[in-house]
Order: sequence, then structure tokens, then C-alpha cells
Amino acid sequence: MKMDCKYCKGNCSKAGKQKNGVQRYYCKTCKKYQQQTYNYTACQKGTDPMIVKLVRNGVGMRSISRIMNIAVSTVIRKVRQIAERIKKPAVMLGENVVEIDELRTFVGAKIKPCWIAYVLCSDTRQIIDFSVGGRTKQMLGKVVNTAILAGVKCIKTDGLILYKYLIPSDLHISNAYKINYIERYNLNLRTHLKRLQRRTICFSRSKVLLESCLKIYFWGERIDVSTVRGVK
Repeated sequence: MKMDCKYCKGNCSKAGKQKNGVQRYYCKTCKKYQQQTYNYTACQKGTDPMIVKLVRNGVGMRSISRIMNIAVSTVIRKVRQIAERIKKPAVMLGENVVEIDELRTFVGAKIKPCWIAYVLCSDTRQIIDFSVGGRTKQMLGKVVNTAILAGVKCIKTDGLILYKYLIPSDLHISNAYKINYIERYNLNLRTHLKRLQRRTICFSRSKVLLESCLKIYFWGERIDVSTVRGVK
């Protein structure tokens, strides 16, 4: 008996049985083992899209584990795998105006502050790029360079002095009243993502997981569902 591969749609052949007696198959094309049906919730159809939906609505890792009846370690692993499949949007050359701002949070413990810097296009309200780390020239330079290479005509920031050394003066507008859109987006982030809320015991345990959740929140709708396991 043969079956179509769930990954590449090639032909699979029998390859022994699992410990519970379920038939196992092997695809010679993509060299992956698989089963025709799975009993474990994490392997069922629609699991990854549901995780994306829950993450984008501020549900924490342990809450997702309880809701979907999946181990916490599996949820974390899947969040990282989903984030790896998400590609940054292509930067449209010649964007008129972008705004850059930073958001403070914690990673690992509340004595370890961390900053999220990101670029928002004032016209489309889309996030172009983001970076996570210390509030340094190196970290801020990553998002600033993205905006400059995109050929923007104007970059708006707050009064942080580091921006004066990173952004050419003919492109830079430093005024807290000129970044209303990104300040509003900061409130959205803190409202929608539990790990970014103020006065809470919830925060990210690792920088990698924080970056993964931000990628899903910013660009989760861009993921190709055809690459998600179990989705046909």
C-alpha cells in the first residue's frame, strides 16, 4: 500500500510500524517518515494556523498548551518553526515617510531590560523591519539602515540622541509629536501581546522566542499555509 507524501506529494512506501502498531511510511523524494493519520493533537490538521491565530491575539505559550492540549515544549518548538518560515516583506523603494521608535520589555528576568526597535511606514501602517537587543547604536542601526536603503524621503523619531548619529540630517525629523502612528502601534503591541504588557509577571524567557512572537504578530498573515504540516 502506498500513500502521497504530506510534504512533497510524492509516493511513500511502507517502512515498518510505530511502537503503538500504526503503519509508518517513508518518502524517498524528501526523505521523511510519516503516518497516514496522527492521534497526537500537535500533528493534526490546522494546528499551526491555530497557533498563529492564538499568538497574534496575545495568548501565552502555557495558555496555548492548555487550550490545545499540547505540551508547552511542543508549542514553543512550533512557534519557532513557524517564525522561521515567515519572510520579511519586500521593502518598497521610495516610501515617503517612515517612523522609528523603541519599546522596552524584559527577557529572562525583570532585571534584564531589552528593547524592541522597529520601522513603521506612515502611509501603509506596515512594519518594515524590527530588531531586538540593547538600546545601542548597533541595534538601532539595523532598522535605520533598512529605512535608508529603501530610499525613504523622511525618517521620524523621538528625541533619542543616538538617532542624530545614525540618520542623515536631511532625512531626519526629531519630534515626539510627529510619530503618532508608531506610538499608537506601541499601545497595540502592549495590548495584544501579553509578554509586552506593563506591570505584569509575563515576559519572554528568551530573545529567540520574543523575536519569533514578534515575527508572527507583524507578518503572520504572510505565512504560506501550504507549507504547514497537515494542511492540504
